Amino acid sequence: MKLGILKSFKEIDNRIEYYIKSCQELNIDFVVLNLLSENWLEEIKKSKVDGILVRIKGDIQEQKSMYDERLHIINSELGIPIYPSRKELLLYENKRMCNYWMQINHIQHTPTSIFYTKADAIKFINKATFPLVFKTNCGAASSGVRIIRSKLQAKFILHKIFGIIDPRLSMGNTLWGYKKGILFPRFGNNQKHYVFIQPYIPHKWEWRVSKIGDSFFGLKKRKKGNFASGSGMPLWVEPPRELFELTKHICEVGQFDSMAVDILEAENGDFYVNELQSLFGSTSPFQLRVNNKPGRYKYINNNWIFEEGEYNRFGSCLLRVEDFVMKLNNKYYNNKKDINQIDKTFS
Repeated sequence: MKLGILKSFKEIDNRIEYYIKSCQELNIDFVVLNLLSENWLEEIKKSKVDGILVRIKGDIQEQKSMYDERLHIINSELGIPIYPSRKELLLYENKRMCNYWMQINHIQHTPTSIFYTKADAIKFINKATFPLVFKTNCGAASSGVRIIRSKLQAKFILHKIFGIIDPRLSMGNTLWGYKKGILFPRFGNNQKHYVFIQPYIPHKWEWRVSKIGDSFFGLKKRKKGNFASGSGMPLWVEPPRELFELTKHICEVGQFDSMAVDILEAENGDFYVNELQSLFGSTSPFQLRVNNKPGRYKYINNNWIFEEGEYNRFGSCLLRVEDFVMKLNNKYYNNKKDINQIDKTFS
């Protein structure tokens, strides 16, 4: 078997290194492929890989769109399996798509309104109760999230997003970030021509329950200011069993193999799915502790079974490679079995 590993925008990306180390540990042949190359299509066709491991950037909309387009060609037109799947990657760092998917599949999530015209957005703002949360479509760890506390503040941002006179004059809503402790404007992440609005739900904390293959993990994120996402302060507390059940249900409905489900626990005790992320990981070799023991849960014979161990090595990439190889082997076996069955039928 031979796997491809897609190179990201960074020359050195630890997630790519994690995939490389995982393949080396499992003695899997691999090649690093440059999706950004002018000859990317020929490079991938000549690679003769059985499948491709994907780690994409999602913080800049234009880069994310490029990935979505080229991954569609690789998977749907060339027929090369990718991991995570196209569907999972389409939802990754795409809050609009996540919202649509959760609505269709009746997943209890944070109420959301998405507008593509300034008139509709202002009509909504005039009747809204504040505070509200404005979010960008891309951006992890609360980087594109703002709490809006007044109608005046909301309309000021809407004029920047949609333009005052004409959409073509929109300069966009500029986000700010820190690099090496210095605050700077992230002009490359300017938000234009749409607005993503949610009510602010007072919450105690956020839970993250994740699944890779048949392994389930979970932890609690402490709040830092108004947000838990991106706080960098995990609490190794076992999530309520109902959140494992919810994550299992979401992954069964979506046929997801690699998915983290971020769930707000409101002050009144209600749970709301806040986000779905197919690419996630940690420098820690575990993402769950039960009775202070690292491990994972597996759902076996209608029971949740805890298995002790450090299953999240190499930023959880080792598990992904193992799961992908198993699925590719099963596909090969089933295809071979189907061909043998056809041969018997016509013999």
